Amino acid sequence: MNKGAETTVKALRAQLVSAREERDLGKLRVVEDGLRQLGQVGYRCCLVDFDRCRLRYYVRLLGYDQARVKAQIEFPIVMDVDPVQWVPLSHLADYDEAKNTSSIHRIYEGMARYIQQKSPQLQVGSGRLGLPASRRERVAVPDGQCPRRWGRLVFGGAVAVLAIAGLVSLRLANGTF
Repeated sequence: MNKGAETTVKALRAQLVSAREERDLGKLRVVEDGLRQLGQVGYRCCLVDFDRCRLRYYVRLLGYDQARVKAQIEFPIVMDVDPVQWVPLSHLADYDEAKNTSSIHRIYEGMARYIQQKSPQLQVGSGRLGLPASRRERVAVPDGQCPRRWGRLVFGGAVAVLAIAGLVSLRLANGTF
């Protein structure tokens, strides 16, 4: 990679394949440096799922370590997956590469012999979306249960309706209504 030259995920993926085919450790280090550089600038790209042959998430690169790219999921926002993931370079694609299924299939064909799993293995989320501790309890809701605030609203509404009904019945009984 030349200094000053803009790099892309596509270019780094091609260099990775070349480094593996040639067993060239120097080229592999260039790929690692490129990934670290993209992480420093918050490079945006896509995480693809080759099993379903589709774009899975839009991500922002955060760094690189131990043969994995650190990426933050930006869209779609999901509660069941951690927003920050460690993924292989093979499952990342530039926006223009992941525009349709045939493009994603071409990426897979170029990397197939090096891909161990067709779907990226993602860490299960905490459902917290990075909110401060004081707000986490209000966001996390057990499946099938109403949040506490809705329970309070329903209870408060029922008490208000009973109070109004009581006042109306008192006025009717006194003949002042």
